[in-house]
Amino acid sequence: MTARRGWAERVRHLPRGLLDAVSVLGHALARFSRDNCFQAAGSLTYTALLAIVPMLTVTFAIFSAFPAFEEVREDAERLVIENLVPTVSDVVRSNLDRFMDNAAAMTGFGVIGLTVTTILLFFTIEGSFNAIWRASEPRPLVVRLLSFWAVLTVAPLLFGTSMSLSSSMLADFQATGQAVEWFRFILPGLAEAAALTLMYLSIPNRVVLWKDALVGGVTAAVLLELSKVGFGLYITLFPTYETIYGALSVIPIFLVWLYLVWSIALLGAELTATLPEWRSGRITQVGPEGLLSAQRIVVAIAILKELRAAARLGVGIRRATLVNRIPVGPTVIDGMLEQLRAAHWVARTTKGAWVASRDLHAATLYDLQLSLGMGLRGNLRSVGRLEAGWQDRLACLFAEVEANDARILGLTLEELFRDGEGRRGSAEEEGGPAQSSMPAATPS
Repeated sequence: MTARRGWAERVRHLPRGLLDAVSVLGHALARFSRDNCFQAAGSLTYTALLAIVPMLTVTFAIFSAFPAFEEVREDAERLVIENLVPTVSDVVRSNLDRFMDNAAAMTGFGVIGLTVTTILLFFTIEGSFNAIWRASEPRPLVVRLLSFWAVLTVAPLLFGTSMSLSSSMLADFQATGQAVEWFRFILPGLAEAAALTLMYLSIPNRVVLWKDALVGGVTAAVLLELSKVGFGLYITLFPTYETIYGALSVIPIFLVWLYLVWSIALLGAELTATLPEWRSGRITQVGPEGLLSAQRIVVAIAILKELRAAARLGVGIRRATLVNRIPVGPTVIDGMLEQLRAAHWVARTTKGAWVASRDLHAATLYDLQLSLGMGLRGNLRSVGRLEAGWQDRLACLFAEVEANDARILGLTLEELFRDGEGRRGSAEEEGGPAQSSMPAATPS
């Protein structure tokens, strides 16, 4: 007990910025565990194993198509392979070269099969990222395919251009050998940070701030660089895989490293998704299911009030606007919007805006309570084969509670909003503070 109190005192005396960073990282790790990201990393590892050959084939084919990139092709290929598997890069490179040569000689149907495999990898990445950002709807199929194809073709061009410019700059400035080595040392980390930042910005079907994506990308890149050192030391000092598998040890080593890479990439995505929640002063670390029933109703009413105000102007409200106006965190807003849509209280337009789909002049608080699954409803005799004498008495009590709820919560939402607006106006006229319609809520 004394040791625990001592640690608590030490944490309290940390600088505020460091304390916030530790708290945000802890929140991201908790989300990482809840979202089953280790399982998602395993799925991505398997799909990436199938898609890596066609992806590299397309990448280096684009390099070969541009004479300007011919000088840096060897360096680019070496850089990619060495960072793909840091400990067994020579073996992997020789095998991948042979596989890519075989893939280049395939027929049209074979190319289509490899392309489908690559697209499946992108779909798997998108599904994992959308789960992290709580995006229930993917982009339209045509948009997804076009964006994936753009990434597959534009990314090699950008990478080749950066490699070519870097080589030219070093030659122009007549850099010393030490400077060249230092540049080559930091280049992989910079490329990883840029690639991960672009992934976090473009893949999830959510609006992601570039600052958040940059924090997640740089953090994941630093973890990747540290993992290379640690993984290399582990394989060198503890040659377990070579002892067990012999010449085939490159296969499990390759798979373990891919799994570690995807786990770190998903952790960076969790961190990126965590930052807006943390800034908004979240009331819970999970979605609306982590709130108490009264808190869920408060969030639902706050959303409907914003939609009502927008409807007076003949417009809807985008999700990002709701997140800014209702300070409960994006996760809670997203989850509640989906619950309200499933209960036919709100709808999403083709332009991505949210609108109220019920008449708030007629819908009551009792209707909202039942729609969110909070009422005592259901036939007590339909619970399996359970039959007991107390069920009739319990059914009467439930019916009485339901009747009282319907009477007490019979106020329409329009009357509730008008009443709140009237009280706020009176408070402002008297010079007093207006009462907030969003009472503070605590984590459940």
